[in-house]
Amino acid sequence: MSRLFIFLMAMYSIMASPLAFSLDVFNGKQLYAQHCSGCHGASGEGNMPGLPNFAQGEQMFKSDGELHDSIRNGSGVMPGFSGLLKEEEISDIVTYLRTFL
Repeated sequence: MSRLFIFLMAMYSIMASPLAFSLDVFNGKQLYAQHCSGCHGASGEGNMPGLPNFAQGEQMFKSDGELHDSIRNGSGVMPGFSGLLKEEEISDIVTYLRTFL
């Protein structure tokens, strides 16, 4: 899949979400650094085999809701962050993930 297509799909997901404009990408960056970067890398490149490379668009074709659910409930070996992060904080992380493209 081309990077342009992935970028356009990500932008569509952001624009299609009415909450996208009220989310805090800066808070998402801070939360990502605190909770996600240990495994997913500071730039989303993935620090372990088998993890998605967000910087290359892997998993970014998913909707915001799908990404939100993966963070909340966990996915594969990734634990869920429900109870540790508020729903708004998870949404902020999803918004920040979109900046990796």
